[in-house]
This record gives sequence, C-alpha cells and structure tokens, in this order.
Amino acid sequence: MPDQMRVLLVDDDPFTRVMLTTTLQSLGCEVVADAGTVPAALRAAHELRPEVAVVDLDLGEGPTGIDLAHGLRRMVPGIGIVMLSTYEEPRLMGHNQPPLPVGSVYLVKKTVADPEVLGRALRMSRESTRETAAAGAADSSPSSLLSTLSDQQVEIMRLVAGGHSNAEIAARRSLTESAVEKAVARLIKQLDLKTGPGQNPRVMIAQVYYQLSGAVSARRA
Repeated sequence: MPDQMRVLLVDDDPFTRVMLTTTLQSLGCEVVADAGTVPAALRAAHELRPEVAVVDLDLGEGPTGIDLAHGLRRMVPGIGIVMLSTYEEPRLMGHNQPPLPVGSVYLVKKTVADPEVLGRALRMSRESTRETAAAGAADSSPSSLLSTLSDQQVEIMRLVAGGHSNAEIAARRSLTESAVEKAVARLIKQLDLKTGPGQNPRVMIAQVYYQLSGAVSARRA
C-alpha cells in the first residue's frame, strides 16, 4: 500500500469485523471505524470522512450493503466502495438489487483469504472514484454465466434451490405453472446441464445455485 488509506469497515458480524480489521491493518490501512449497522456506519462516515468503505452486502434485516453504499457516496462523494459478499453477484441474494455505485469493486469473500486481493480492490476503488466516472474493474464484473440470466431466471433458480415446487413458484411470481415449467426448462438449457437417467434436473439447478452463491443449504424464503 503506497500510503496509509483511511478505511471504514461495515459488517454485522463482530468476528468478521475483527478478522477484516487485522487484514486491513496488515495492509497498512488505518481503520478509522468499524460498524455493525447502517446508522452507525453513516454516523462514522459523517464524522470521520474515510477514503474507502469496505461493506458487507448482507447486513441482515433492513437496508442492504448496496443501500448503504449509495448513502455513503451521497454523504462523501469521493469515497471508494469495496463490496464484500459470499455471492458471485448481488442478484443471488433473492431479490432485485440496485446497481452498485459507480467505481465500486465487488469481491467474493473467499477471495479475501489473500490479503493482496483486498489491497488491490481498495486501491482500485479509490482510483476509479477519483479518476473516472466508469466502474471498470474486472473484479466488479459478474460471472459470464450469471450475466446471461435475467433477474426472473435468477429468482426462479433460487426458489428451485429452496425446494419450492413449480406451483409454489408460480404463485410467488404471479406466473402460470406452465410458464414456470418452461422457465425451468430454459434454465436447464442455459446452464448447460447434462441430464440423464437417475439425474434430477432440479437438484442440478440447486447445485449450480449453491456453487454460485456460496450457500451451504437453501432457506425457504
């Protein structure tokens, strides 16, 4: 890290905050505040004016990390944003998400096991915010597989992984059962799933969802 970067850390899990604080300090950063809630993060940003915010996407009930990121950017226009998540992209959380603020860097948490990955993301977020109006980081791009899926397809994939029947999905999404059947068939084709005797296509869709989202098991939600 060429100079000491002032960082605001936001995560609703205390243990994760401790671990990330240690990692950030090992990179030469000054963690000016760590917060577990959106109000605490906004207060800290107002008082301390950090250069970069490292924000967890899923902050529990209430506003998401993306909501907070937009609030931080309105409060501190030049702040860099590094968004951390177990998900390969925000749509896998299960509902439509607004886009990240311009210049943000999206990191899957498992990649942060290498501190230098986080260090590069911090520098990238700060530089892209300062120098350009375009979010051009490779780390912030969704996987090519997910970029081919519509929001509705991602949601249907999530519901299939959660064990919901076509009838249940149809009721939730205000679709006909026939439309859901066709959507599931398109998913199988688009995900390039090779089905055969003894293979359950819905289980295969669930496995893809778990792989992309980093989930251990699905919640019926």
